[in-house]
Amino acid sequence: MIELNIKHQIFTSSGSKFLEVSEMIEKGSFIHISGDSGIGKTTFFKILAGIITPDFGFIKVNNSILLDTENRIFLPAQKRNISIMFQNYALFPNMTVKQNIAFAQKDKNPEIIDYYLEKFNLKILENVFPSKLSGGQQQRVALARTLVQNAEIILLDEPLSAVDASLRQSMMEEILKINQNQGSTIFMISHNEREFQNVSLNNLIIS
Repeated sequence: MIELNIKHQIFTSSGSKFLEVSEMIEKGSFIHISGDSGIGKTTFFKILAGIITPDFGFIKVNNSILLDTENRIFLPAQKRNISIMFQNYALFPNMTVKQNIAFAQKDKNPEIIDYYLEKFNLKILENVFPSKLSGGQQQRVALARTLVQNAEIILLDEPLSAVDASLRQSMMEEILKINQNQGSTIFMISHNEREFQNVSLNNLIIS
């Protein structure tokens, strides 16, 4: 079970507002995050991942408290079993495609890295640096890097927005495999409702 109780002031184009999320989420759920642009969805991800400390917050995953602002408990990002894919991809410019993916993997299993290189049509690009990649190619690398971490909670910020239609379905299938086979809880921000056809999910609307 994941227990979330967060309140954090954010600043939008229409002025300041409070991002408020209070949810109890079953482990292994697939959660679609929706809401208007600039409303705080990415900020919510950063709070979950331990990148931002909210004004008030309590996050508990199973029996582990990741955040409790009232009692000054804050587990740093590197100690949370959470992987995050940013919308700007955040690839390391001095690493090749394969090195970017491998860097994130805790268990250093080359077979899994090769699997995603093949599955996401990146094998031919494995020795290429990010500056030479298109936006869609960078997005595929960023998603592969996120999935190989085998994290308990996976946060995906528009993971398929720049991907060609021919690859989008197979990449979504890989995301679902992680959710169904490994039991990872997945939070996914997406404005494309069609991506969730035939997917059993929960909706979390941030407003």
